Amino acid sequence: MSIGRIGLAAVLALAAGGGGVAAQDNSNIQGEVVVTAQRASAGYLADVQPVVGLRRTADSAIQRVQFTSDSREEDVRKREIHAMLEAAIRRAESAGVELVTGDFELTKVALTNYKGLVFQRGGRPDTSEIGLFVKAGLAGSVGSAQERIDTFVKGVPANGRALIEKRGGITLTIKNPDQYRTEIVRLVAAEGLKTAAAFGPDYGVEVTGLNEQLAWAQASPTEVFLYLPYNFSIRPK
Repeated sequence: MSIGRIGLAAVLALAAGGGGVAAQDNSNIQGEVVVTAQRASAGYLADVQPVVGLRRTADSAIQRVQFTSDSREEDVRKREIHAMLEAAIRRAESAGVELVTGDFELTKVALTNYKGLVFQRGGRPDTSEIGLFVKAGLAGSVGSAQERIDTFVKGVPANGRALIEKRGGITLTIKNPDQYRTEIVRLVAAEGLKTAAAFGPDYGVEVTGLNEQLAWAQASPTEVFLYLPYNFSIRPK
């Protein structure tokens, strides 16, 4: 597809699935996703990625936590964990955080659905646990979000032998990443046209990959890099 011949408007239509070409991105993600557990997992731009993409501040920071009990009886363990979960949910809004669950796209944990969370065996004998995330909006620094999360975790009252433990470090999230597709296509198109222009008026650019799935990676402690796996070649018109 030569941008020099068909123009930017046609490129944008193709990326959106128009012009008779079906878009390959059928995930239709509308919610909030975990940055490091997505289609193109990468740590701080460690993987090979296109130069052109969109770098933006993440929407939230999340901390994995485990609600754990080692009471002797399984029924007792489950009651204790559920009691702690209920207390945590009731405290979350006033603490400026949310409880969420999911390996990829996140779902809010509320009083209406927390009893449907699956219990897992803990790392010790006669131990049950439920894992989820505590989420804080990333309006300021990661440090501010971490402080809100830590304060919340410390304030959840224990119940019997149940407790809440942090696991790992802070991870970022982004809401509805596919909303940025058109903006990324514009950036790719602009770079392609600029590069072709350096070779003179007799050259255009052929672009591929714009109908592939959007991908993303963590770019800094607070930022996400979103991109399409495009390639372009400079060719005579």
